[in-house]
This record gives sequence, structure tokens and C-alpha cells, in this order.
Amino acid sequence: MPGLSPADDPSLTLAEVYRAHAGFVWRVVRRLGVAESALEDVVHDVFLVVHRRLREYDGRAALTSWLYGIARGVAANYRRSNVRAERRLSVAPAPGSGPDPETGAAQEQAAAFVRAFLDGLDEERRMLFALADIEGMKVPEIAEALGLNLNTAYSRLRATRELFQRALAERDGRRGRAAAG
Repeated sequence: MPGLSPADDPSLTLAEVYRAHAGFVWRVVRRLGVAESALEDVVHDVFLVVHRRLREYDGRAALTSWLYGIARGVAANYRRSNVRAERRLSVAPAPGSGPDPETGAAQEQAAAFVRAFLDGLDEERRMLFALADIEGMKVPEIAEALGLNLNTAYSRLRATRELFQRALAERDGRRGRAAAG
């Protein structure tokens, strides 16, 4: 689907775009600071914009880059309009049936570590790292979506990966000392 536009392929439908990329949009808006309780609504809003603008998509950029730009704008609007409401509301996480407690705890610790690492980065580096290493997007697509020079994107991604490796090594070193003591 990347590279195709509705002008090139009039059969490109909102349903196809949604099926292929809803998970990506969901993860992107979550990483852009949208509260768990509002994810569904924000993703819905993103696809309302996609519905209105699908015929404008010309295929010059990857579809994921185009969707990222829309998701970023919708998420920014959400954050601006809901900062006060988020402070007043607290929503308990949804219960789920997951793996055994030990595996679940290990997964939650790993996820918390990654979230803490990402939270410590500025927005540009957080999105660069998340889009490349979590979403698997190619750096040229990410550079275009973030408005970065390609070499700058590669350089910042490499530096961020090095920070992540050091953070992992530090965490594992603390674990080793705790287990030995």
C-alpha cells in the first residue's frame, strides 16, 4: 500500500487503510501522550480526518508517514483540550487475563522500564526511537514525518539507541548486584 494513492488506485478505501494501520495509529497516539481512557476516541478522530482527506493522499510519502502526521495533529489537539480534564479524572486500568503472575510481573517491569526511558527523552527523540525500534518504520520515512534531515535522524537515532543500551546495562547491573547480595 505505501506509494499508492487514491488517484493511482481508486480502490484504496478507508476500510483497507483502517485494517492495515489502526494498530499503528493506536500505538502512535498512545506514545504522543493520549490517556489510555481516550485512545479509542482519538484513534476514531484520526480516521475521521483520514476519511475526509483520503482523496488528497498523493502517494509521494509512505502511507504510515501521512498517517503519523495526522495522528500527531489530532493527539496535539486532544492534549491541548484535555489537560485539565485529565488531572481530574483517574481511570483504573482495565483488568485482563494475562500470563502467569511471574511472567506478567516481568513483562510489566520491562514495559515500565521502556516507558520510563521514553519519558526521559524529548518528544523528537522519543518518537524517532519508538517509530524506528518499536514500529519498525524506516528512518527516511521517520525523518520525513518528523521534518528532520535524514543524516540528523540517523545520528539522533544512533545516540538514542546508545542511551538505551547504557540504561539497560545499568538496570541489569543493579539486578545482578541485588541477586548476589
